[in-house]
Amino acid sequence: MKSLLAATAVLTLAACATQEPTQVAQAKAPECKVVPVTTESSTGNPPRHTTELQQRFAQADLASSQFRFQQLRREGQFPNNVEEALRDCNSQE
Repeated sequence: MKSLLAATAVLTLAACATQEPTQVAQAKAPECKVVPVTTESSTGNPPRHTTELQQRFAQADLASSQFRFQQLRREGQFPNNVEEALRDCNSQE
């Protein structure tokens, strides 16, 4: 039984010690998920044809909405999905 355990440990360590280069995932810039509210976007699909001006208007509308202020009162700054969405949009600029 001890030899089986030792053999398993040796094989596990040997598998981890490969000389192949490992690929590290690159961090992607977060995407702005704030889109204008349409009948299509309310189903979960983002609108197909949205100009940058429409997106910025939707972002400003969300930033000054009563819903945002209610979420801030209820949940605070962290974790808050509305605040994260607005931060993601601002980090792309």
